[in-house]
Amino acid sequence: IFHALPGNLDPLQTFEVAAVLGLPRRKVEGSLQATMSLLSQCLGMGEDVALVLRDIGVLLVERRKVQMRFYLSFLEAVAGKDNLEKGIFKIQELLDMVVPRGVPVAALTSFGSVIVFP
Repeated sequence: IFHALPGNLDPLQTFEVAAVLGLPRRKVEGSLQATMSLLSQCLGMGEDVALVLRDIGVLLVERRKVQMRFYLSFLEAVAGKDNLEKGIFKIQELLDMVVPRGVPVAALTSFGSVIVFP
Protein backbone atom coordinates (compact mmCIF):
# COMPACT_ATOMS: atom_id res chain seq x y z
CA ILE A 1 0.00 0.00 0.00
CA PHE A 2 2.79 2.43 0.80
CA HIS A 3 4.88 3.84 -2.01
CA ALA A 4 8.24 5.63 -2.06
CA LEU A 5 6.58 9.05 -2.19
CA PRO A 6 4.88 9.95 1.11
CA GLY A 7 1.14 10.28 0.85
CA ASN A 8 0.68 8.20 -2.30
CA LEU A 9 -1.68 5.25 -1.97
CA ASP A 10 -2.52 2.71 -4.64
CA PRO A 11 -6.32 2.97 -5.17
CA LEU A 12 -6.61 -0.69 -6.18
CA GLN A 13 -4.82 -1.88 -3.04
CA THR A 14 -6.84 0.40 -0.75
CA PHE A 15 -10.00 -0.95 -2.41
CA GLU A 16 -8.83 -4.50 -1.64
CA VAL A 17 -8.04 -3.61 1.99
CA ALA A 18 -11.42 -1.93 2.36
CA ALA A 19 -13.16 -4.99 0.94
CA VAL A 20 -11.37 -7.35 3.34
CA LEU A 21 -12.15 -5.11 6.31
CA GLY A 22 -15.71 -4.45 5.20
CA LEU A 23 -15.18 -0.68 5.41
CA PRO A 24 -15.74 2.14 2.91
CA ARG A 25 -12.66 2.74 0.73
CA ARG A 26 -12.61 6.45 1.62
CA LYS A 27 -12.46 5.62 5.33
CA VAL A 28 -9.53 3.24 4.76
CA GLU A 29 -7.71 5.82 2.62
CA GLY A 30 -8.30 8.53 5.23
CA SER A 31 -6.99 6.34 8.04
CA LEU A 32 -3.91 5.35 6.05
CA GLN A 33 -3.21 8.95 5.02
CA ALA A 34 -3.57 10.18 8.61
CA THR A 35 -1.29 7.44 9.93
CA MET A 36 1.36 8.08 7.26
CA SER A 37 1.21 11.83 7.89
CA LEU A 38 1.60 11.50 11.66
CA LEU A 39 4.35 8.90 11.28
CA SER A 40 6.17 11.14 8.80
CA GLN A 41 5.92 14.13 11.15
CA CYS A 42 7.20 12.14 14.13
CA LEU A 43 10.12 10.69 12.20
CA GLY A 44 10.91 14.10 10.71
CA MET A 45 11.22 15.51 14.25
CA GLY A 46 13.45 12.61 15.30
CA GLU A 47 10.84 11.07 17.62
CA ASP A 48 11.05 7.43 18.59
CA VAL A 49 8.00 5.59 17.27
CA ALA A 50 6.28 2.25 17.79
CA LEU A 51 3.74 1.20 15.18
CA VAL A 52 1.62 -1.65 16.52
CA LEU A 53 0.44 -3.90 13.69
CA ARG A 54 -2.46 -5.93 15.04
CA ASP A 55 -1.87 -9.69 14.86
CA ILE A 56 1.61 -9.16 13.34
CA GLY A 57 3.85 -7.35 15.81
CA VAL A 58 5.45 -3.98 16.51
CA LEU A 59 7.59 -1.84 14.21
CA LEU A 60 10.03 0.16 16.34
CA VAL A 61 11.96 3.19 15.15
CA GLU A 62 14.49 4.38 17.72
CA ARG A 63 17.22 6.87 16.98
CA ARG A 64 16.68 6.22 13.26
CA LYS A 65 17.17 2.47 13.77
CA VAL A 66 14.26 0.35 12.53
CA GLN A 67 13.44 -3.01 14.08
CA MET A 68 10.46 -5.30 13.59
CA ARG A 69 9.35 -7.47 16.52
CA PHE A 70 6.87 -10.23 15.58
CA TYR A 71 4.20 -11.93 17.65
CA LEU A 72 4.84 -15.66 18.01
CA SER A 73 1.32 -16.48 16.78
CA PHE A 74 2.00 -14.59 13.53
CA LEU A 75 5.29 -16.41 12.93
CA GLU A 76 3.63 -19.75 13.63
CA ALA A 77 0.88 -18.97 11.11
CA VAL A 78 3.41 -17.94 8.44
CA ALA A 79 6.22 -20.45 8.98
CA GLY A 80 4.58 -23.26 10.90
CA LYS A 81 5.32 -24.28 14.47
CA ASP A 82 7.67 -27.10 13.45
CA ASN A 83 9.80 -24.79 11.30
CA LEU A 84 10.06 -22.30 14.13
CA GLU A 85 11.24 -24.94 16.53
CA LYS A 86 13.83 -26.15 14.01
CA GLY A 87 15.12 -22.70 13.09
CA ILE A 88 14.19 -19.53 14.87
CA PHE A 89 14.40 -20.86 18.41
CA LYS A 90 18.02 -21.93 17.87
CA ILE A 91 19.36 -18.57 16.65
CA GLN A 92 19.49 -15.83 19.29
CA GLU A 93 19.29 -12.95 16.79
CA LEU A 94 16.05 -14.37 15.40
CA LEU A 95 14.68 -15.14 18.83
CA ASP A 96 15.21 -11.47 19.76
CA MET A 97 12.73 -10.56 17.00
CA VAL A 98 9.89 -12.42 18.77
CA VAL A 99 7.74 -10.48 21.21
CA PRO A 100 4.96 -11.83 23.43
CA ARG A 101 1.50 -10.50 22.64
CA GLY A 102 0.37 -7.99 25.24
CA VAL A 103 3.84 -6.87 26.33
CA PRO A 104 3.89 -3.10 27.01
CA VAL A 105 5.43 -1.39 24.00
CA ALA A 106 7.61 0.80 26.21
CA ALA A 107 9.25 -2.41 27.51
CA LEU A 108 10.50 -3.09 23.97
CA THR A 109 12.40 0.17 23.69
CA SER A 110 15.81 1.21 24.95
CA PHE A 111 14.48 4.49 26.22
CA GLY A 112 11.06 3.44 27.52
CA SER A 113 9.45 6.40 25.79
CA VAL A 114 7.92 6.25 22.34
CA ILE A 115 4.91 7.51 20.49
CA VAL A 116 2.66 4.48 20.06
CA PHE A 117 0.44 4.20 17.01
CA PRO A 118 -2.60 1.97 17.60
